[in-house]
Amino acid sequence: MDQNTSFLRFASPGERRLISREDLGFYSAVAVGAVYDFSARCQTDSTSVLSAVISALKQCVRQLPHLSIIVRDAASETPFYERVSDIDIKEHLSLVDAKETGGDDRWLEELLESTMDSPMPSSRPPWRVTICPKAPQTYYVLFAYSHMIGDGMAGPAFHRAFLEALHVDGEIEAEKTSLLVVPSLPFPEPFDTPERLPISWSFLLGPLIAALLPGFVAKWLQIRAHASKVNESTWTGGDVPLEPETYRSRLKIFAVDAEHLRHSIDIARAHDAKLTAVIHQLIVRALSKCVTDDNITNFVSQTAISMRASIGASREIWGNYASGHYGDHPRVNVHDPSPEDMWEKAASLSKEIAESTTRLHDQPIGLLRYAPNIRKWLQKKLGGRRDCSYELSNLMSFDTGKDGYHCCKISKMIFAQPGNVVGAPISFNLASVKGGPLVCTITWQQGALGVPVESEDALVNNIRNSLREEFASVGGKGDL
Repeated sequence: MDQNTSFLRFASPGERRLISREDLGFYSAVAVGAVYDFSARCQTDSTSVLSAVISALKQCVRQLPHLSIIVRDAASETPFYERVSDIDIKEHLSLVDAKETGGDDRWLEELLESTMDSPMPSSRPPWRVTICPKAPQTYYVLFAYSHMIGDGMAGPAFHRAFLEALHVDGEIEAEKTSLLVVPSLPFPEPFDTPERLPISWSFLLGPLIAALLPGFVAKWLQIRAHASKVNESTWTGGDVPLEPETYRSRLKIFAVDAEHLRHSIDIARAHDAKLTAVIHQLIVRALSKCVTDDNITNFVSQTAISMRASIGASREIWGNYASGHYGDHPRVNVHDPSPEDMWEKAASLSKEIAESTTRLHDQPIGLLRYAPNIRKWLQKKLGGRRDCSYELSNLMSFDTGKDGYHCCKISKMIFAQPGNVVGAPISFNLASVKGGPLVCTITWQQGALGVPVESEDALVNNIRNSLREEFASVGGKGDL
């Protein structure tokens, strides 16, 4: 609907990358879902739930300024954010029925694929909520949103605000209208400012010289144009496709039960390692087993890291505070495993990632301000090689931090990001609830894995099955 808007600020270089990537059709929506279990005291027919959701979403918009912004001039090098004057919550909300599949997760996989790839109108804030009944008193709540307005950690922050908004004296209140006049909340500055993310000459010169020199000279001098560690023997899936209009996200799900997860975390701690770094080792083992090309000798990982801790910001802060850590992993001989070596690598990688989350200088995202044209830089990646083998993103454990939520609680979280045309060929996306299971989605862009499209399901199923087995081994016996 037609409405007034007010200018907020221009996008930062990091935000411009996200805006251009989406405008070019190289990326779609992030999805963070949760299973909400309502107590018996609450009426949870579709009408009452819809009314409660509308009321809770209105409260979320009142609290979170990023839910009321749109992007203007997305196709230019000077896009900017505006605030809309009002929102009709029903335009951002849908109610769907779960398919009867005998417990198969495929219906959820299809729902997530559709949710991620469904375009969002540029005329209203780029987010939507899908409500899906799972069982009596139990609902999936899928929150899909553009990366232009928030990184992965914005998803749990939304669910925390939404869960709190559902608890108005423990009762579900009726909502008479879905229209909301948007309050004039302060819109925060971007994270990636030059003052906050200084770049040293030594960190800058490699990419700068590589960009200026002819390709064969840069290769001869072993100068990389990015922060990655890819070499000729690195598996990077298929080259970046030349036809992003054929874009389609694919997804597979698996879960680690709470008992195995808890035991895996305890074992990791005993080896001075974090679970994220341990999962990297399991992914490398799975890829070493399932990628059959004997010329592949290593895998390069990209770990999405939240930089909130580096500036003392709360996990609840919305926005884009993400950067990346690259790691190099030699291919392993899965038939002759070395548990000690695996744990040493996990401990070392844990320290590297932890250091990256608190270091503000020489962050890869800071290099974007030196790109003369971010949109053209992204377009030049088409037809070229990817800069890593896979991405791992972990939203960590969801904990409301409060007791006494009598109306409903969250028992499971799920996180998925779409296929990235100019990013990793395959991504592993993790989310969990304190005391509950760990849910992993494996996502990829159809055609990105370097095998025929009709063979992709088999390859990813093999990777998924391998990860299940490895997790069961670590969580069950503490050994490989």
